[in-house]
Amino acid sequence: MTKAISRHWTIRVVSEGSDPLSVTIDDRPFDSGVPGQLGSVSPVEYLLISIAACFALSCRMALTQRQLPAASFHLTVVGSKALDPPSRLDTIDIEIQFPGNFAYDVDSIIRQAKELCTVTNTLARPRQPEVRVRIG
Repeated sequence: MTKAISRHWTIRVVSEGSDPLSVTIDDRPFDSGVPGQLGSVSPVEYLLISIAACFALSCRMALTQRQLPAASFHLTVVGSKALDPPSRLDTIDIEIQFPGNFAYDVDSIIRQAKELCTVTNTLARPRQPEVRVRIG
């Protein structure tokens, strides 16, 4: 009997102060390709990129609201596909790493970022999307 293997996606975001975010997908640079086309990025990867980018920007906003200097940090989001139907992500984990010399209250910054992050807050209170069919 063959054991099922879960698929994993890893999104990494690097925030260097106020520079644009740097995003990689499974260690390859994020390239959305042509606007309006998916290119080589899957819809699941876009979902995880949305989580990572929103949470990173929320961390930046929390720092700004506290009038703290723009900090550099690395954020990783790992999504794992469920092995049983229906097809979905079973787990989504977020890890953030600040440099060793970061001297601010990380717990309160992360709490505030959680409150600010629209994407993770939407996922925390899931609602079934309503699917409407129109013909003609």
